[in-house]
Amino acid sequence: MTIKDLAEASGMSETAIGNLENNKKTPRIESLRRLSKVLNVPIFYLGCFEQLPENTLGQRIMKARLFHGFTSQEFAKILNVNHKTLRSWEQDKSRPSSIYFNTLKQFLKVLEDQNFDCSEVIEKQIKK
Repeated sequence: MTIKDLAEASGMSETAIGNLENNKKTPRIESLRRLSKVLNVPIFYLGCFEQLPENTLGQRIMKARLFHGFTSQEFAKILNVNHKTLRSWEQDKSRPSSIYFNTLKQFLKVLEDQNFDCSEVIEKQIKK
């Protein structure tokens, strides 16, 4: 698939895709969603989110949010909190109260289930 084909299929510009490909721009979640759908690969693979640290609760919350493909605004809405509150959690400036832990656990579970293998994704793309 050429950059032109990918641009047409994803609704993104060739320039935007070229900038992402050449690491001139950091992709936004919205762009990763489009590319993920067109390329039939997981968002975490395109974003290299498996490499993000998860040493603190805040890092784990951010990593889980990105793995699920949510912007901070979207994830805050799902959790029924202000996006500034979510940002504070992700930056380890504050901790979520206990009323949010059950909901957060559902999203953090993806980090426990990290049995993904990027080589499998790459192999699938090579066979296309």
